[in-house]
Amino acid sequence: MARDVITLGDVAERGAEMIEIRCGRCDRAGRLSVERLLAEHGPGAAMGYVLHAQVGDCQNKDSGQMPSRCDPYCPDLPRLFRTPETN
Repeated sequence: MARDVITLGDVAERGAEMIEIRCGRCDRAGRLSVERLLAEHGPGAAMGYVLHAQVGDCQNKDSGQMPSRCDPYCPDLPRLFRTPETN
């Protein structure tokens, strides 16, 4: 059965040493070491959890207003998990 979640271990298995994390609502962005993230969260951590754990000091992380709440994403994931197209 296929999983519905990408884990940090999956990212590491794809050979990523660094990943970029950006906010979809503001210009906050940064690159983080996958090795450091593995040490902090473990290989089984869901990427959604890992991304939200990195917004630590964002003033919008707990905003009650959805349009302004912090929205972290990893633009590297589509490239890492792209599947070959079939015709």
